[in-house]
Order: sequence, then structure tokens, then C-alpha cells
Amino acid sequence: MSANVLSAVARHATALLLLVPWMACARGPEPPDTASLGPLDAAVKTLLDERTAVVRAARSDSAGWGRLGMAYEANGLLVQAATSYAEAARLDPREPRWLYRVALLRARRGDLDSALTDLDRVIELAPAYAPAEWHRGQWRLDRGDLAGAEASFQSVLRASPRDPAASAGLAQVYLARNESAAAASVLEALLATTPGDRYALQLLGTAYRRLGREDEARFALTVGVTGQPSWPDPWSEEVDHDRRGFAVMLKDATRLGMERRFDESIQLLNQLCTLRPDDTALRVYLGGMYASAGRLQEARATLEPVLAADPQEFDAIMHLASGYLFAGDLDNAAAYATRALSIRPSSADAAKLRGVVAWQQGRTAEADALFTAATDADPRDPMPALYQGMILGQQGRYGDARHRFEQALETNPLLGDALLGVADTYAAAGDFTQAERALARAEQVEPENPRLPAAKARITQAAGRRR
Repeated sequence: MSANVLSAVARHATALLLLVPWMACARGPEPPDTASLGPLDAAVKTLLDERTAVVRAARSDSAGWGRLGMAYEANGLLVQAATSYAEAARLDPREPRWLYRVALLRARRGDLDSALTDLDRVIELAPAYAPAEWHRGQWRLDRGDLAGAEASFQSVLRASPRDPAASAGLAQVYLARNESAAAASVLEALLATTPGDRYALQLLGTAYRRLGREDEARFALTVGVTGQPSWPDPWSEEVDHDRRGFAVMLKDATRLGMERRFDESIQLLNQLCTLRPDDTALRVYLGGMYASAGRLQEARATLEPVLAADPQEFDAIMHLASGYLFAGDLDNAAAYATRALSIRPSSADAAKLRGVVAWQQGRTAEADALFTAATDADPRDPMPALYQGMILGQQGRYGDARHRFEQALETNPLLGDALLGVADTYAAAGDFTQAERALARAEQVEPENPRLPAAKARITQAAGRRR
């Protein structure tokens, strides 16, 4: 081979060597092995292995890196999530979702300056995505930039006048400026459209207290004490779908059950039972969810084998008693509730359930005694007093009924049915001003209460007749 040819080959080889770092950079770095991440739940490891394999097969694919970042973030691996999102944003600078996630993770670490810089770019790319703008408003508020925060929240409200996050944010700006009347006005308008928003009630209570409206402030602050800012954010909800693991699934099933989304809860619990077929407590929990959903046959099919193995399984008996009660089979409900009470004579829950069955059977004196026993066993439970109030109301003893409802509210001021009971007793006495006030509070506390529309119609009709 001639010297000229050798020289040309050498130059070509050198050029290729110089290209290698650039090509590696263009393709993206090597994602870590899941084995290097420490102990992981099996379901989390499976998800991460799948997403890592996708990235390794196409390391220049920004979506693959972004979805790997989502899997990391959803399962608490935030350092790895930030790295993956940054790589996804580098590979596709026009896609706002990945930079949005980078910004949120930086804010969680307390680096608001960098987070705001990233968010400015996100808003340039996706100006219609309201959550990015109200995050910018909140972070500006956190830094004391009230004018900037107000501009962000007003920008969202111009596009969407009923946006709850922007309204709450604007109220915070007004409160920070000691403009309490303006804050109250914004929050009252928000609560007119979303009456159960407890975070808004918390802010409104602060505004009312500063305005000297102490009674209204006390109620709003009591109802709003558990309120947390939680607004719709579809890009963040996408991340939540990647949560895995037994504990996470069980927590989600419990939350869905409390939200009365029983079919979704049951679906998750069935998956967990497949993972742990020998977990009796889990199977009992599933049976209870079937009972709450009114699916008595499935509750029986789940719980009766448990009772065949252990006839003293208290929770299984209670769930079957509830299932029969919901189905209107009062004889079987009474039999199971009595059985539960015989196993645990001091159980407030068993006495309460047996009392409800007796009440439904028309044995009100027995029900009242059982509810009193339940209150003695657990004075913190407001439900026995509520039920006693309902019985007294059915008997036309409205003053005594109101006393019981108020007793229930002393234990739980957020009990919507007790407030409806108070409203009914005031209406029966002809005091419609107090009745309508109690109705308004019931709507703020529990706007989805299925008994609320009938109560409003009933009291409105009675007030019309009186006038």
C-alpha cells in the first residue's frame, strides 16, 4: 500500500474517532441497570426494566427517555428521574413536557430560580397549558414577587375565569397585601362554583377573620383545616399512572373506596389478591369492598370461605352484615350483626351496625339503646348521635333531634348529614333563615351528598308555603 493511501486511511480513521464522542452524545448516555438502584419492589423493577430496554434500543428517542423519567419519578427515584428528563429535553427541545418535569423537580429541591427559568421556556412552548402558568405564579409568590404572581394568576383567569388554582393563587396575593375584602370576594366567587373546595375555605376563613367576621371565619377554618392545594395537572397525572408496588396499589384502592369508586378499587384489590393469594386480611378487605359496592353475591363468595376456615373472623362477619343491610335483607343482616356483637360485646362498630338494623326493622327503642351503647364505647364517633337525631326527627321531636345533630357536629363539624338534620329541624320550627344557613354550610362541607338536593327542595318548598 502506498504512503498516500496509508495517509488517507489514517485521516479517515482519525475522523471516525473524533465522531465517536459526538455520536454517543447524540444517541444519549447509557441508562443505569436497575440492579444499581438498590432494593426495589418487583413490580417497580419490572416497569423500570421495560422502560430501560426501550431506551437502550433507541437511545436518541426523547420519548423513551421521558417515559423512563416518569417511571423513576412515580416510584420515588427523583435523581434518576431528573437525569432522564434532562436527556429527553436535550434530545427534543421543542417538547415542553420533559422540561416541565425538570422544573417541578428543581422546585421540589428548593431551586426556584432555575425552576422559573425552565418554566419560562415551557410557557413559550405551551402557552395554553394553565398549570405551568399557575405554578409560575405560586413560585413567584413564594419568592415575594407579588406583582409577578398576580400577573400569572390573572393570565390564567383571562383564559379560564373559573380556574380554581388561579383564583386561590390570586386570593393568596391579596391576603399577602392585606387586601382581605378582595381576597374574600375572589374566594366566595370560587366557592359558588366549587362549594366543597376545602383549601379555598381555609383561605376564606383567614380573610373573614381579618375582616372581623368571626363566626363565619370559625366555620370556614374548621371545614378547611385539612385543605391542601390540589389542582388538575394532566402532565403530572400521567406520571401517577406509573406508580407500582403492593403498598402503592393498596393505598390507591383504599382512596378509591373512600371516594366511592368501588369498581376501580375492587379491580386493584383483585390484582393484589392475585399477587398474595394467601393474605386473608386482604381477601376480607376485598369482600368488604364488594359489600360496600352492593355486590352481595361476590361479597359472599369472597367472605364465606374465610368464615368456613375461621368462624370468629370479626371483620368478615361485619362486612356480610353490611352487605345484607345494603341489599335490604334485614333478617340476615340482624343475624350477622348479632353474631359480630357476641364475638366483641364492647365493639362500638358492632353495636352501631346492630342499631342501624334494628332501626330499619322498626325497633326504634332497641336501636336507640344500641346507639347509646356505641357512643359509650367510642365517644369520638359522631354517627350514633346522628342516627338518634334522625329517629327523633321521624318522631316529630325536633328540638331533641337538633340537640343530637349538634352533638354529632361537636365531634365532627364536617358531617353533612348532621347539618341537613339541623336545617330540617329549623325549617320544622319555621326558622327558615337558620335552616338556609345550615343548608349552605352542608353544601360547603359535602357538596356531593346525595341527600342535599332533596333537602334543599323540601326546605325551599316549605319556606314558600310559609310566605
